[in-house]
Amino acid sequence: MTLAESLSLYAILDYMLQKVTRLSATKISTFEQCAKYYEFQYVHRAKRSFTPIEWEVGSIVHDIIARLFRQIRDKQRGTIPKLGNAEWYRPLLADATSNLRNQVDEGIVRIVRPDERMQSYEEQMDNALGTFTAKALPLLHDHKIVGVEADLGRFNLDGIQIDGRLDLITQSGGNLYVHDWKTGGRRDEDARQAKIYYFASKDKYRQPATTFTLYYLAEAGDIVTSYTFSQEQRALLSAEIADIAARINALETYQARVSVLCHWCPYGPQCDEGNAYMSAHPPPVKKDQIDLGLVT
Repeated sequence: MTLAESLSLYAILDYMLQKVTRLSATKISTFEQCAKYYEFQYVHRAKRSFTPIEWEVGSIVHDIIARLFRQIRDKQRGTIPKLGNAEWYRPLLADATSNLRNQVDEGIVRIVRPDERMQSYEEQMDNALGTFTAKALPLLHDHKIVGVEADLGRFNLDGIQIDGRLDLITQSGGNLYVHDWKTGGRRDEDARQAKIYYFASKDKYRQPATTFTLYYLAEAGDIVTSYTFSQEQRALLSAEIADIAARINALETYQARVSVLCHWCPYGPQCDEGNAYMSAHPPPVKKDQIDLGLVT
């Protein structure tokens, strides 16, 4: 056996023997959406063929909101004031939109729907930030900022390290509040993410009175959903995480789960099953309501 063959064998053995020791809400959603997608993303760490524009829209909105709270933390002693300028985000959004247009032109970011245009996504970002400013920000007046895009710390469930990032953590009246911004629609797995972030926050910040809140910035009505959970629910979450890790570890092959979401998968062009599906099923048009799952 040559040295190259020996190294290849060791690489294969390492791949076969690796076990899941870390998870996140996103990793779990990826696995449930498509095991092949999970393999590309987290096992092989493959290079993406493109990025769906919906991902970038969400990232831009999150980044602009985070920049606001970092500035408040650094210049306002961390206490959230009332903003006098309802269009504070417009210059930041203009710069981000210009960069996004360039990425679309270069093919790095892809608009999947054939009848969709860049202007629609620009409007989505503007509307989300406008909704945040009008509906979410007033609820945080006089809150003290504890953290912005903070990690979960050393949060562990049933021997599995849980990773993630908290959009905003504040304190008010002796209580801890954890805030998460959503630029897509409501999904069933949001409640699981809420549990993970709620218990991670309680462990990290040691505050008995903790509330986790999701803000759905794409909605026109009530955008707020708040959660608190019991220790019994923590035990159920721990058992759920252990089961998911066991299912991933038991896999011998990662099977593709083809669906309309293949068109948004950044590894679709590298996936035989995905390519076959996309060849037989053209991408949907705007009027077709698709639950994009991770693409939010």
